[in-house]
Amino acid sequence: MNKILGLLLAVFLLLPMSASEGAKVVVAPTAQLPQVILREALIQQATIGIEDYLQTGGETRRHTIESINVPAGLRLPDGRITYRVTLPNGVRFSKGTLVNVDVLLNGRKYTTMRCLMRVRAYDMMVVANKQLVQGTEITAQDLRIDEREYKGENWTYFTDVKQVLGKVARRGIGQGEIITSINIQNAVIIHSGDLIDLTAVVNGIRVTTQGKAMENGREGDYIKVKNLASNKVVRGKVIDKNNVEISVR
Repeated sequence: MNKILGLLLAVFLLLPMSASEGAKVVVAPTAQLPQVILREALIQQATIGIEDYLQTGGETRRHTIESINVPAGLRLPDGRITYRVTLPNGVRFSKGTLVNVDVLLNGRKYTTMRCLMRVRAYDMMVVANKQLVQGTEITAQDLRIDEREYKGENWTYFTDVKQVLGKVARRGIGQGEIITSINIQNAVIIHSGDLIDLTAVVNGIRVTTQGKAMENGREGDYIKVKNLASNKVVRGKVIDKNNVEISVR
């Protein structure tokens, strides 16, 4: 009977618990399992593992780490306790980050404690100082720098106002909204009908002739251009407001 109760208690102690629930549980040693690892020790090991992972990856942003779901504790037999920590899925900013804390007894794996943690990262980001309507060319007065949370989104944010000046709003941008690669774009610098220099590199020699833009284009865009010397329409890359470059194979 005592063995059954002991097994049930051991299973209970391995169940994940919230922070409030974990604080209510007092894990005491027994004659058979005289050593105890408390929830706080697991959180500490998980935190160390996350910090090491971030440092190795070159992460320099301010960040915080908190527990979401961590086992209440663990009883062990006599022996030397060490830990090995791994992050099987890496760090998932703002979401749950799984941390496996292997408990080693005398150098051999005793069990794995799975800890769910939350990592939040913050950076000084360029945000809209006022509401911007679609198509607005962005000026310094439209922007400010604020510390905001980076949630791992699949877009680029900016840390310097100069990176954004002269861009235009791709859509409406609300006051205080983070300026990103998704909600802004380059301004149109070549318009349909503009006369431009059309350049090509042929056998290592740069050849330039006059061309006429057949459509609008932003820096980096590929647009249709008429070669005025041959009247042929080709596609070229917008280099700046005066130059379009074509590739010759």
